[in-house]
Amino acid sequence: MTLIIIKIVLFILLIRIIFLTIGHLVIVFYKDATKMAVKEIIKDPEDFVRSEHICKFMYNMIWFYLFIKILIGVFSNQITIN
Repeated sequence: MTLIIIKIVLFILLIRIIFLTIGHLVIVFYKDATKMAVKEIIKDPEDFVRSEHICKFMYNMIWFYLFIKILIGVFSNQITIN
């Protein structure tokens, strides 16, 4: 059961990384998307910085939660590798 949950989480993270990568590449190589992103940043730079950092914080908290769950599983002998 634990391996199924880990597989699901890893699959979701993989899909997220793929979509984020595509989004970043669109902004880098598509001129209109670059202009739109710059306009949004210039319109309210404080909001941009705030939202970027809260996104990074939430992303870090997801990793923190996963590491804590894995550590608890390892030390309570719930996770075994065959």
